[in-house]
Amino acid sequence: MDPYQALGIQKGASDDEVKKAYRKLAMKHHPDKGGDPEQFKKIQGAYDILSDPQKRQNFDQFGNPDGPQQQGFPGGANPFDAMFSHMFGGGGNPFGFQQGPRGPVRRSNFDHELRISFEESYRGTTRNLRITLDKTCFSCRTKCPQCQGRGSIHMQMGPMVMQQPCGSCQGQGGVSRGCGACQGGRKKEPLNLELKIPAGVQDGNVIVGHGLGEQPRKEGEEPGDILFHIKIESHPEFMRQGPDLVWQTKISFEDSVMGKDIVIPHFDGPICINTLEWGVLDPREDYIIPFKGFTKEGRLRIQFQIVYPGKYARFNLSRVQE
Repeated sequence: MDPYQALGIQKGASDDEVKKAYRKLAMKHHPDKGGDPEQFKKIQGAYDILSDPQKRQNFDQFGNPDGPQQQGFPGGANPFDAMFSHMFGGGGNPFGFQQGPRGPVRRSNFDHELRISFEESYRGTTRNLRITLDKTCFSCRTKCPQCQGRGSIHMQMGPMVMQQPCGSCQGQGGVSRGCGACQGGRKKEPLNLELKIPAGVQDGNVIVGHGLGEQPRKEGEEPGDILFHIKIESHPEFMRQGPDLVWQTKISFEDSVMGKDIVIPHFDGPICINTLEWGVLDPREDYIIPFKGFTKEGRLRIQFQIVYPGKYARFNLSRVQE
């Protein structure tokens, strides 16, 4: 699918032109307005590509929003390395085979759950965090004489050469004796981190603090990252479904027929509306207010639970029961 063709715009269209074309076509083809659901999906898919700078760049350059196709092993990993690592407890291929140059060793990532409110996920927020990096002091570090700084030693077993961590330096390649800048070869570096959480973040999204994970133990290694796993607390009145906000409320049978002025709470300010604008309410339907969803392109979907009088109360319809 060509997203430009789907929205009826030129390849060099600006972001405003993309948004304007999407809104015009979305209003025309929206299923709630009697439009074709398949055509609406095509329009939505095209906008998802062109509104994302990386996907748009990938499509313009490679003709694919996901970028060029990967070559070689999936994920760039050699499955034989993983097999040997599992069999021999890490360290990759234990035999003396030449495998080509490898990049620097990267230390482990740290995982941290970060809880935010539903409203904070809508508006975006900032967290001020204090972390401490535990670093190796390389100023007073001396090379291990046993492994000559490699961190591993080779053992000959018949025709095979086995590799294992050096016991003298615990695989670190050297020993820090301690100096005026450290305590026993370790240094603590406190940092004040301002973490910006963008508006529209979803539950389970991950924000990466690059280089703030496990610190290098040997020279030439790269630090790991901190992975902040976003956990969004539930809201007493709203639910999120993709880009949409869903609000449920009860209304009497009489008001569902005759109409009623209602006030819909919203993070951008209350919305006042008379239900008579939608006619007689159907508890199986969603009533839509466009561009008031969780994102600017999302919708506010209102669901009514109609409370029937007296002996008809058993006919109440609830979204919870569907």
